[in-house]
Amino acid sequence: MTARPDPLAPLRRIPGVVESMTQARNALAAVHRRPVNLRRPEITGAEGVLRGARAGALIDGAVPGGAGEESAVVARNIDVYSVLAPEFVQDTARVFLRSPLQVLARMDVLAGGNGRPERAVGELMVLAATVTSGADPDLLPGIVHGQLLSTSAFGERTGVIARAASRLAAVAGGFDPRGLAVPEPWLNRYRAEYRAAGESFGTGPEGVGRFLVLHMRSFVAGAEEAEGIAAAL
Repeated sequence: MTARPDPLAPLRRIPGVVESMTQARNALAAVHRRPVNLRRPEITGAEGVLRGARAGALIDGAVPGGAGEESAVVARNIDVYSVLAPEFVQDTARVFLRSPLQVLARMDVLAGGNGRPERAVGELMVLAATVTSGADPDLLPGIVHGQLLSTSAFGERTGVIARAASRLAAVAGGFDPRGLAVPEPWLNRYRAEYRAAGESFGTGPEGVGRFLVLHMRSFVAGAEEAEGIAAAL
């Protein structure tokens, strides 16, 4: 039986993609070898999920220490990121590889939606087919992230869903198998560049490459954030 071609394979030829991917993989491998992450990854993982959710809320417009609408944004991010909690993430990751739209619908409900996309249904079907095809596990998290952002499929809830789904894809495919990386603080610091790259994702191969390189940079920084968590324990 002939294996199906990897739909993401051509992306490796885009300048900068393989180099940035290698840097991210090396950084993630190093933090996974930290003794505390070998012994008690659930502790460092839980802290990383919470930090990611809070930083993601800042990307979505929350103000540190804010109340009212700002605190609602933080709560929404934490609710969506609950699927990444160490006690749930491995089971959720397995479901994601089989039925990604089911997991995205669940995230949307947690974000306050009705579980149905507001637009770009066709693009979501293509993305789901890519996820279930066994596509390149190193590139898949960035593709999930960028495709969701560029389509705004879930309206104002898209950002948190895209970031959580990207982290889930990283666990599912083994790019970040314990979900230790915390890329969101870096994305918040460079939010203008992040938003611009997300908008460029749907413009063609150059835009996809631009987003993938940024995504990998965020995971390098996310591994550094995870190193800090490990060092504090």
